[in-house]
Amino acid sequence: MAFPDDALDDDERVALHGRPHWRLCLRPAVVLLLVAALAGFAAAVVRLQAWAPYAWVLLAVLAALAAARWTVLPIVRWRCSHLVVTNLRFLVREGVVARDGLDVPIERIDAVRVRARPVERLLGCGTLLLEVAGELLRFDDVPQVDRVQARLHREIGRVAEARRAAERETQRTSLRRHADGAVRGRIEGRPQRGGTGSPERAVPERTAS
Repeated sequence: MAFPDDALDDDERVALHGRPHWRLCLRPAVVLLLVAALAGFAAAVVRLQAWAPYAWVLLAVLAALAAARWTVLPIVRWRCSHLVVTNLRFLVREGVVARDGLDVPIERIDAVRVRARPVERLLGCGTLLLEVAGELLRFDDVPQVDRVQARLHREIGRVAEARRAAERETQRTSLRRHADGAVRGRIEGRPQRGGTGSPERAVPERTAS
């Protein structure tokens, strides 16, 4: 299932998209094998009984319910989970019917750290730690966690550079406005020749000799 485009803003683009690591599907697969083995063993035990057909139907129903609860539902939930890095946010979406979501703005992320035990490094996953406004957010079973960290660092740097460029442009605009105002003030305050506002030159009076 692809990440829905309607969850993004108009000026937002997906930089990295993934799901939790596939090892989360190992336990549901093991549960399915155990359920099938137990149901087969129970069916073999009662095969000589007169009521064996009814027992087989009951075992099939119980096995199907167990498989749906502990195998199908976890795999569908994993399939519907998303870890997304965009140029503006880090998004997490989970759930099948009831959806849970977490959005972390890129500009609010102060630090990005990863942890990977030896087994996790062999499987290609790890734990992602985000420090946001003094709070530590933890995300387990992130596939290619080093790649996610690198992408987040790249987007954080890009956002910081865009903010610095906007601040520089604001400063230049303010300086231009200040310089234009100073020039305009000098032009308006300069006396005009031949105008009504020019001071009259004093003419000395002649005295009779």
